Parts: sequence; C-alpha cells; structure tokens
Amino acid sequence: MRASDSGAAPVRMAPVDAWYLFEKSIHSDQLMVYAFAGSPPSLERAVAEVVERARGCSELRLRVGHRRLGLGIPGWVAADVDAGQILIHDPQPSDWTECLGAVGRMIADHQVEPQRALWRFHVFSDVHNVPASQGNASTVVVVQISHAFADGIRSAALAGFLFGRTAALPEITPLPRGRPVSRVVEAVRCRRQLVQDTEAGLVPPPSAPVPALSINHKPVGTPILRTIVRPRSQLPGGSVTVGALVAISEALSGYLRERAEDASMLTALVPIAKPGKPNARNHSGPDFIRLHPDITTRDERAELITTELQNCQQRRRHPSYIADEMAMTALPGPLVRWGVPRMQRRSTTVINDMVLGNTSVSSVNRGKADLHFGGCPVFMTAGYPFLTPAIGLTHGVHGIGDTVAISVSTTEAAIPDIDCYLDRLDASLRP
Repeated sequence: MRASDSGAAPVRMAPVDAWYLFEKSIHSDQLMVYAFAGSPPSLERAVAEVVERARGCSELRLRVGHRRLGLGIPGWVAADVDAGQILIHDPQPSDWTECLGAVGRMIADHQVEPQRALWRFHVFSDVHNVPASQGNASTVVVVQISHAFADGIRSAALAGFLFGRTAALPEITPLPRGRPVSRVVEAVRCRRQLVQDTEAGLVPPPSAPVPALSINHKPVGTPILRTIVRPRSQLPGGSVTVGALVAISEALSGYLRERAEDASMLTALVPIAKPGKPNARNHSGPDFIRLHPDITTRDERAELITTELQNCQQRRRHPSYIADEMAMTALPGPLVRWGVPRMQRRSTTVINDMVLGNTSVSSVNRGKADLHFGGCPVFMTAGYPFLTPAIGLTHGVHGIGDTVAISVSTTEAAIPDIDCYLDRLDASLRP
C-alpha cells in the first residue's frame, strides 16, 4: 500500500489496523528492544544514519490522518521523519534493570501519537548487565511502533531496515470495498458453513472458554518487565514457539498451584499469522492454545501443543474468515468505528468468571544477527506484548541469530512476586 502524497486524501486503513486506534483500554504500542555490543564511535553519526534510512523509506514516513470529519476509519498520509522521533536518553540508566524500568514507563505513560509519528527510536548507551552481553557494556535501542502500523513480523522488518537490512517489506494488497449488504450476506452464509463443517469434523473446533485465574486481573500500574535469554538449541520442543509454550506451561502452572489455584485448563492467547498475502498491516489473529500442564512429559506436551497450533491454522483457512474480513472492509466507516472494538473486546474480557485465555505468548523470529547500530553488532533482541483488561501476564519470545529471549510483562496486580515466577520459568527453560 502506498501512502498518499502530502496534502492528498488519506488512504483508508484496514479495519483490523484501525482497531488499535479505536480501542482505548489498552496500551498497545510495540517496544522492540535490541542490544548491541559496545558503543558507537560517534552516537550522533549513528543516529544520523538511522534518520537518513528512515527518510529513504516511504513506509517509515507515514502518519495517521482523519477522513470525513473524523467519523469514519482513519487513513495513512505521507509526511517526513521528525528529528524528535529519535530520543537519546540522558541521564542514562546504568544497568539492564533500570533500562527495563524506563521501557515500562514508556508503555504506561508515553505511547506514540499516530497523527504525529507512528514510531520512535530510543537510545540507551553504556548499559551494563544486559543478558548475553558477557559482562560488557552495551548500547540498547528500543524501537517503539504503533500496533496499528504493523504486527510483530512487519515491525521486525521495519526495525531491521533501520539497522541496515535492505530486503523489501512484504507487500500489502488491500481488500476491495464491495457492496456491504452482499458482503454481509456472504459472511453469514460462510459462518453457517463453518458451524456445519465443525460439527461434521471437517474443521477443528475453536477453543472453549476457561476459568479466569489471578493472572486475569486487570493490570494496574507501570508494567514490570523481565527477560531470560537462551541459546536456541537449549529450548525444549520441536520449535522455538512450541518449546517456549512447553516451558511456560510448566512454570506458570507450578506458580499458580503453589498459590492453591486450579491451573489444569491453562490456556494461552497466541497470535498466529493468517494464510495468504497480507491485506493489512496486522496480518495475524489471536488463537487460543491449551497448554496441557497436567501432561508430565515434555515431549508429549509438545506434541499436543503442536497439534493445537496446526488445528488453529487449519481452521483459519476456512472461507468464513476471509468472508468476515471482506464484510468488515465493505461496511461504512462510522459503523466499523463503533462495531470493531466491541467485537474484538471479546478476547480481552472476563465474562462470568470465564475467559478465552489466561496469558498470552507472542513469538517472532527477527532473523539473522546481521543488524548494526553505529558499527556495533546486535547480540540480543526482546519484546513485551501489551497487557489487556483480562490478561495481566504476557510473554514475548523473540529470536535473532542463535539467541532467543523469553520475556515477561505483568503488574503486581497479576504477579505480586515476579522473581518467584521468573525462577520457575528459568528452570523450565533448561534442557
């Protein structure tokens, strides 16, 4: 999708992207942390290189613009990169824990303003005790991106471009608008067919609601962030995502049972990429994966989780999903503005002490360890998925090269003793 020229009418956003602007109950900015070995010889020159690269990328020069007096779906407009988008933090936090505290405050108090800028670039120099730094001082860069602008895969590609990659971004092919009535009728027909196909066993059933746990408390206060780093080869399970889910199942169920909670139905919200080419900047959707904590052997639990992930992917290939998106795209903007947050809120709400997921796990491979900032090579990357009113504990699983970071975001309302949970998770991530 190309942005309109400056002064032209905004290019209409996809409803799935606009939801992040409509939904005011969550702080949904993505904060992608990249750790680089050492310090650039010239921090000013390193920042100037980032600004120059950003100005050479039409995607990174977009802003959000309103259409039709602000009553409908906003759109994308072209602008320029503002030097204020690059922030060198001074005084610097002296160590990793203080750096994470600063990131937590960004989440709580400093979300981007999409009409002014869709991303910011934060630099922390001379940071000590960064995981996998081998005791050396590091430069930590936080790329903050509005979730309306990109999902985890696309935001990693945008950050990669800022740090020297040249690969083109995945092309977006917007869905055609079409006629609302015919699109809605087709969506209803396909939804009925999905029910019939599910009952006939042709399509795996969706995950059922499960009992809410203490970690489903509404998050209150500044997020608490933590990260554990592992070599990719040490994770249990057949893939990084499955291995992390296996370990989280073991650690989180043990933590909850120690507090006399029944964790037998423990379920995670896991964003899964949609099939086909992207038609929006957020080309993924939430699925709910049972974590099977009562299965004692890791191999068997990994097999069950793998099957659940495959079932979700199979269900998403049913024509009803694209029919729903086609119908939503065809609806008038004011109706989408009213309806989309109410539809999406179902996955982030506690209803009669039941929820669709108890925690969330977002997993993104950010590619080879070929990124640089001011000549300093990257050695670790992490991320902290946003909290929702019904999910007070989230996990990020992010790999670069052979290093994987498993990160936690929570508040004291959900996890009052974070170090206890981290000790369990650290133990579960061992081979």
